[in-house]
Amino acid sequence: MLNRKVVSGLTLFFLIIFLIFAWVFYSSQAKSHQAQQEAVRLIETDYTVKDVKKFYWTTISEAYFALDFVDDSGQERYAIVKREGGTVNYYTPNQIISEEDAKAIALADNENYKIMQARLGMIKDTPVWEITIKNDNNTLTYYYLNAQDGSWLQKIENI
Repeated sequence: MLNRKVVSGLTLFFLIIFLIFAWVFYSSQAKSHQAQQEAVRLIETDYTVKDVKKFYWTTISEAYFALDFVDDSGQERYAIVKREGGTVNYYTPNQIISEEDAKAIALADNENYKIMQARLGMIKDTPVWEITIKNDNNTLTYYYLNAQDGSWLQKIENI
């Protein structure tokens, strides 16, 4: 049987490990939260952001923040913000396909694979969905779909 000092020492050790993991998790989430707040501040020069439905952070050739949000009139909108310079492009759900539709298009060619994530961004002046798929051989494939019509733009395999 373990004596009291050993149990206390193990408890302290696991508490310290837990606190380290909690700090690392918090630190990683803080950057994303700060980026979302920056994007909302830029968007609110044009629209009042009533509700943020989803936040995306995509780095393809350049970094972009994107929001799926509802404005004060109840209209759902997408905003894609260029990280350098803060240029904002706005879209309505009628102008770009949804995340769910983008995932369905990517899975149409890859039925047995698992979608890891979908992120909204830009390539040049075109809004794109970046779909990350985990293949059955544990490699990743990135699909880039034109967010306006769902057409395939680029595919990067076996990463």
